[in-house]
Amino acid sequence: MKWWDRVKKRPFFIKLFNWEYWPSKAFYYPVIPQILWQMLQSRHLCFFTAANPGIYTGGMGLESKYDTVLKIPERYRPRTLLFRAGEPLDSLPKRLQAAGLHYPVIAKPDLGFRGLLVKKIDDEKALLEYLQRFPLDFLLQEYITLPEEVGVLYYRLPGEEEGKVSSLTTKEFLYVTGDGTSTVEALIRKKPRALLQLGRIRANSPAVLDRIPAPGERISLGIVGNHAKGARFINSNGLIDKAICRTFDRISKEIGGFYYGRFDIKCESLESLHTGERMKIIEINGTCSEPTHIYDPERGAYWSALRDIARHWSIIGRIARENHRMGVPYLPHKTTAREFLNLFAYQRKVRGLGGS
Repeated sequence: MKWWDRVKKRPFFIKLFNWEYWPSKAFYYPVIPQILWQMLQSRHLCFFTAANPGIYTGGMGLESKYDTVLKIPERYRPRTLLFRAGEPLDSLPKRLQAAGLHYPVIAKPDLGFRGLLVKKIDDEKALLEYLQRFPLDFLLQEYITLPEEVGVLYYRLPGEEEGKVSSLTTKEFLYVTGDGTSTVEALIRKKPRALLQLGRIRANSPAVLDRIPAPGERISLGIVGNHAKGARFINSNGLIDKAICRTFDRISKEIGGFYYGRFDIKCESLESLHTGERMKIIEINGTCSEPTHIYDPERGAYWSALRDIARHWSIIGRIARENHRMGVPYLPHKTTAREFLNLFAYQRKVRGLGGS
């Protein structure tokens, strides 16, 4: 059976036999009937745009990340600078200094998804090269060294004082552990989750592949807590309690027109979620937010993932209809369609530039 063991280690079969790596279509096409039902109940195809009146299109991934970062209460907001494509690069050092930003920084596109082009930049030369290679609007954000990264999905019905945290995902960044004899690349090839990222690692950090770590030495292979970049998502819903819900009730009420979405957070410890202290909100996602706990195969299954996605779309529909009854308009079909077409054109542009 050695031939079968070799086959199973190929990236195609790793993805085929592990549903957490299946494409997004496999998770969203099956719940189209639920989304259509919400459209029917709302009598509008773009019902989701009323779920978060304070975020353009309700937060369907068509909005400026910089605009949503500015909505984060200041005490939780990372230092962030928006650098637009076409702006003079020689102005960048002074602008970084004025914004209180120092290297390393995190660069992420102002319009982004699934960790697209998010990169840690260590010096000015590397940043200028990156911005020249990808002439897009970029957020330049402080690199936060707090050890825990967490995704918190929260919702609150309009008119109600208390909401609910419906998904809590803790994240384990991609790594390999040395044995004293194997190179990092050899270790990667023994770990399916890491093997799927080998191409990206070879392109971004080729020098690390030839290292031979000491026995027990952990080599980090990722700084982005994104499933598509190799991070392991852990279903931590069992930790949700009233204290965590109260924390995000307080925060959400400081964000105008926000009722549904996911907070991506760096924090000192999970206790920070109870107190609201020693944590930073990296970004807020609106109605496009997934309950990311579904990608933990050890505490769920493909069918339970579909169930949870459908349940959250039902919640979005309830919030949107209630907001609409209170006077929030749905975004016109023509406007929403144009924004999606612009997004698809943007995605083609990024692919054309070699982005991944």
